[in-house]
Amino acid sequence: MTAPPSVPPEEAGRILPLVDPDALRMLAEDVGPETAASFARDFVRIWPQRREALAAALQGTDLTRAIDAALSLRTSSVMVGASRLAALSEGLERRLRADGFDAAAGHLPEVAECGELTVDALREDDGGVR
Repeated sequence: MTAPPSVPPEEAGRILPLVDPDALRMLAEDVGPETAASFARDFVRIWPQRREALAAALQGTDLTRAIDAALSLRTSSVMVGASRLAALSEGLERRLRADGFDAAAGHLPEVAECGELTVDALREDDGGVR
């Protein structure tokens, strides 16, 4: 499975889908439909903790912790087909590396809103995998 193409964060919300059904189908082919559905449900269940961990990391001074939180969100988003959230997470990570905590934290509301929309879409699709 490959990551979505690199998209500027300001463009991600306009052109990438919240959830790419092809990515979910690929996940189901790779690990089986039950495991894929379980992963999607876990993504939804863990979203609040992941969002809070990212917010807390961006308020701190530990760059490694903040990058790890952004990478964790991006990786899990790619696996579940959350293309828009993955692109926004990538943008947040790049901003963190290039411009520091304050600049990256400015993108957190957009990431959080996209995350909420993503988990809603996954819930509506019953885990996204049939």
